Amino acid sequence: MAKIDEKDKETIKGMFNDQMQGTAHVRFFGAKDGCDYCDDTREILEELAELSDHIDLQILDKEENADEVSRLDVDKFPAIVFVKEDGTDTGVRFYGIPSGYEFGTLIEDIIDVANDKTTLSQATLDQLKNITQDVKISVFVTPT
Repeated sequence: MAKIDEKDKETIKGMFNDQMQGTAHVRFFGAKDGCDYCDDTREILEELAELSDHIDLQILDKEENADEVSRLDVDKFPAIVFVKEDGTDTGVRFYGIPSGYEFGTLIEDIIDVANDKTTLSQATLDQLKNITQDVKISVFVTPT
């Protein structure tokens, strides 16, 4: 059964066609057993990938791809990790199922990563250049 209804698929396909210049390289990490929402998350991503040739989706099992899990420092599952064409981590990732409001954020991130740009202001980008050490920002969202 489809996770995204047909009307929404048409809207998203239009957004992808109109707004994506490059390719979003998406890596999904899941598990065959003991992973709540892995199957649902994989199905959502597969449906999105069918909407655009600008989405490069790879489905990876955490056990079978332990080296890649370690290289990208994936520590929760299901995981959606955005990488550059050469496999370099962009630092953008989702843990858990992208449903509710998070689904819209996922769509926006796919577009931003494909275009290799952000909507952050130049002032913010300039301030970020002053950061001299790695910073890990985690945002936790729960349905209410």
